[in-house]
Amino acid sequence: MNETIESEVYEDKSEKSETFLEILDRNRLKFVDPKVRNAFKAWNKVVQYYFTDTGEYWHFKLEKGIPGPLIQSKSENPDILYEMSKDIFLAIDKKEISGMKAYSQKLVRVKAKMPDLLKLQKLDKV
Repeated sequence: MNETIESEVYEDKSEKSETFLEILDRNRLKFVDPKVRNAFKAWNKVVQYYFTDTGEYWHFKLEKGIPGPLIQSKSENPDILYEMSKDIFLAIDKKEISGMKAYSQKLVRVKAKMPDLLKLQKLDKV
């Protein structure tokens, strides 16, 4: 079952306030950014986020590199799984910490095949 929920608002004084879901959705859309979309155009994969502090799962499916809608549920067999707290996710989004630094400090876990992990680093350009 897919659920729609009210989302907390996260304030950033330099930009308009965004809800958590808007930030998550903006990250989903990085796959179609002109700087990186050619690298992902053949991808047919499921990308899942698990937020350890709330127990929430969110996922979307990439088909030919185009991201489908965000779905709040657990995918049983994701190709790429990110695990982190919402606070770490937001800190990475605000560039308060890099994804690599969060990963090296074990604040983020990523499960994916090595070629996929290397390709995902291209999203840092966006």
